[in-house]
Amino acid sequence: MLRKFLEIGTSNFCLARKLKLGLLAAGACALLVSCGDERVPASVKGYNHMTDRSILSFTVDGAGGPNIAPESGGGKSSCCASIPVRWRPGMKVKVEWSYGSGAPGTPPPPPPQEAVVEIPEYSSRAGSIQAHFYPDHKVKVVVATYGIEHPRYPMSAEDKLPWETSKQLLEYEKEGRLPE
Repeated sequence: MLRKFLEIGTSNFCLARKLKLGLLAAGACALLVSCGDERVPASVKGYNHMTDRSILSFTVDGAGGPNIAPESGGGKSSCCASIPVRWRPGMKVKVEWSYGSGAPGTPPPPPPQEAVVEIPEYSSRAGSIQAHFYPDHKVKVVVATYGIEHPRYPMSAEDKLPWETSKQLLEYEKEGRLPE
């Protein structure tokens, strides 16, 4: 009987030891993965593409952005959020926002909104987190070192409206005079 107890105790000890080693290995791997996900601070900016509603407040993964009047934005930023130095496929952020009141006589603002959106690829120079608010509770987020009027801003001309790419910057780019 003592022999059976010792065998069970020994096998449990071996099992416990293997389990501890496995957990230590998993922890070490997790530390290595997190070390590879170097992060940098980034300011948070916003653009309101709507003509009739302001954005009273918004956050991107909890980092607050400035309030934005209709068809305005980009001039103010808030600090700070944290983003990976290197983009990776499937990166997403949670955006939460609330609308301000519209012009006198307009219906009351819709309730607060939230959306999880994918971040398009960005360069290793990272930049600022820029949230774009559109009618019908649509939102897009890009990470860019450039302003919305720059030719290298990572959005289509249609998504930029009412902003347009600067004609002068386009000429500089054609002439090779825009720095990287």
